[in-house]
Amino acid sequence: MSFRVEEGLVEMLDQLALATDRDRQYHLKRALSRYVEAEAWHLKAIDEGLADIDAGKTINLETVKAKWVARAANRVK
Repeated sequence: MSFRVEEGLVEMLDQLALATDRDRQYHLKRALSRYVEAEAWHLKAIDEGLADIDAGKTINLETVKAKWVARAANRVK
């Protein structure tokens, strides 16, 4: 796999590698792994939300607003 990045990012990666006594590959693997995991979690959450909508598991917007207003009022007291 190969890709192009801005020179400034390469310099930052090199500084990180030097400071941690690790190579570029180590940091790139970690960064890519974290990114892919986060995106997969996000997509799963969207799918679950869409499934809830399809199943009719929704809450009226006015109900949600009322709960948040009540919660905020309780914090002020």
